[in-house]
Amino acid sequence: MKINKKQQEVRKNIGNIQNAVTDAIDKLCEESNYQITYAEINAALSDTLRSNLGYELKEMWQKEQG
Repeated sequence: MKINKKQQEVRKNIGNIQNAVTDAIDKLCEESNYQITYAEINAALSDTLRSNLGYELKEMWQKEQG
């Protein structure tokens, strides 16, 4: 199955974001002498996703009302 250029770009962007997040987590863990727990990492990721989702929903509502 072929994917179009937009889908290829989106997949590339997602891969780049995943790699950047993983690299950042690895760096922070190393700097803290591996004292950061998986629970802390997951809480930070969850909070970030919740915040981003809230922002995205707010934009959608504004567009619909606008």
